[in-house]
Amino acid sequence: MNFLYPQLLFGLLALSIPIIVHLFNFRRTKKVYFSNTRFLKKVKEASSSKLRIKHYLILLSRLLFIFFLVMAFAQPYLPSTKDGFVSNQVAIYLDNSYSMSNEADDNLSAFDLSIGFINKLIGLYPNSTKYKLITNDLEAASNSYKSGTEISELLTEQQMTGVTRTTEEINDRIQLDTETVKPDVFWLSDFQSSTLGKDHAVLDSTMEVNLVPLQFTSVNNVFIDSIYLDNPFLIGDQQLKLNVIVSNKGAIDRNDMNIKVFIDDLQAATATVGVKANDFETITFDLSFNSNKWSKGKISIEDFPVTFDNDFYFVFNNSRKINVLEVHENNHGRYIQSVFGNDRLFNFTSQSVDNLDYNLVRQSDLVVVNSLTAINGPLAETLNGRVLEGGQIFIVPTEEIDINSYKLVNGLQFIEMAEDRNEMSLTTPDFDNPFFANIFEERNQRVVMPKANPLLNLGSDRNALLNFTNGQTYLNKINQGIYILASPLTNEFNTLQNHALFLPIVYRMAVSSSKDIDRLYYSVDDDYVSMQTDTLLADNVFKLSSEQGEFIPSQRLNNKSVLLEIPKNELEAGYYDVKISDEIVTTLAFNNSPKESDLRQAPVDDLNQYFQGKYEVISAADEASFSKAVESKYIGQPLWKYAIMLALLFLLIEVLLIRFFP
Repeated sequence: MNFLYPQLLFGLLALSIPIIVHLFNFRRTKKVYFSNTRFLKKVKEASSSKLRIKHYLILLSRLLFIFFLVMAFAQPYLPSTKDGFVSNQVAIYLDNSYSMSNEADDNLSAFDLSIGFINKLIGLYPNSTKYKLITNDLEAASNSYKSGTEISELLTEQQMTGVTRTTEEINDRIQLDTETVKPDVFWLSDFQSSTLGKDHAVLDSTMEVNLVPLQFTSVNNVFIDSIYLDNPFLIGDQQLKLNVIVSNKGAIDRNDMNIKVFIDDLQAATATVGVKANDFETITFDLSFNSNKWSKGKISIEDFPVTFDNDFYFVFNNSRKINVLEVHENNHGRYIQSVFGNDRLFNFTSQSVDNLDYNLVRQSDLVVVNSLTAINGPLAETLNGRVLEGGQIFIVPTEEIDINSYKLVNGLQFIEMAEDRNEMSLTTPDFDNPFFANIFEERNQRVVMPKANPLLNLGSDRNALLNFTNGQTYLNKINQGIYILASPLTNEFNTLQNHALFLPIVYRMAVSSSKDIDRLYYSVDDDYVSMQTDTLLADNVFKLSSEQGEFIPSQRLNNKSVLLEIPKNELEAGYYDVKISDEIVTTLAFNNSPKESDLRQAPVDDLNQYFQGKYEVISAADEASFSKAVESKYIGQPLWKYAIMLALLFLLIEVLLIRFFP
């Protein structure tokens, strides 16, 4: 046992005071007994013996009272495992993601509880200690150390955010400036299983890392996980099938959950759903949309106490058209032009390869290389670049093909001329392939398929979109961006162009080419937004505007495409207009990451699966237990409270002896 103030132990000299008083008041005197009272001597001697015991007990109580009072002022403690605080600098990570809004203790959120922990921590460290506060925003200001008073003021300004960080990201930020400074680290988080990451967070062994898990009272939560359209494209004011995936990550079944769908602030549909524990359900809504504007949608669900994910936002940009470019020679067929002739859906351009505007290749969502005898070097280079940027290429060969020139396109080096050019039927498509999703109303294996004479040998690929009956590939997608046919679209080689399957297949190619440009929604965790407009100038400045305010994100122009870096620290879930000056270019919808809605936590005992290195877990249910745990580790076990209680106890015993002892 040690003392914080051992010099106060000199106060034990005060123990001599009650002893001196006792000896002075009860010293022996010579007594003379007269004959008429001599017979009372025995009675008096018996009473004096009893009184002497009382005096000794009172003396002992006074001595113990003074002893423990002096001990309380000297503040005894049991030494800790550490020799005091290791550093005079402390790095604190506060998880301020939305999942921390869940209850952790007596209607107190994990976020509020962690702020209380930090304030307690500041009170335990010496006044000269410097702190830096790191949150999910990862702002530049979190790199500088501040006083305890400044950190306490900064805590009052903290708000929760939809930005999710993995353990690797936080660990990298903590170790950003630890080459010269080795701070004590306190890592306060809910340690969700969904955000811990796949790789171990390797901690710096030269630092004291304290993991402080905030345990939820319940992890039950129902939320909208994602949405998607059944229909592959939007045409006019037709009915669209909106599929909503409702997820239940809790441990109990949820029944009769009411879900509402709003379009432009008007309720368009409602449904009731039941979701089993750790399961999901898909609900389909039939909705109508105005094709002449952006339609803002919102899906609402009521679930408590976690409410940050009760609303899910999306936008239909029905005015957006898909840019399709056909590159051809003079003898090409007209089938492609007839497919994309619907000007409500497509901006279709057809150009001869001899007079080709290569900028159109870079600006098109889908480029159809139709019946070219040869693909020259500049065109091949431009096509390769477009694929790298996310565009789609559809290659239709011609009978007079120069196959070596086609091999200039990345991914086509394997193609050869077919040896067997006899007509063959095509096999039934794989209905489970996402490419054919919702194209067929029924999965009929007896559907009459087109026939074709193979011109190119595309090999044998079980993942091909369509195959000949002999197993050879007829239509395949290569490098995630190039579609290629094995046969020309002529009546001598093919019947696909006259088959009912041709239109939906080519439409699906076009729609998939623009899937990353006009998404229904984005996550605030996404890195950037890619979009395309009809007119872009180098001096255009795009702004994101909402009811909360307006800001200018980092942006990069590329022909008619623009990449907007998502300002994660600024965004909240909701709608944002993309503007040039005061003109609205498009509207985007942002939602919080579904990872935040999965409240399941990693068990405290399993944290060693995610962390490697020197760390210690501090488990605390409230501020008092947290303070006690930190004191026990860095200061030791204080005993002054027990000394005060014992001092008061013996003072009470003294009073009782004087009052009630005979």
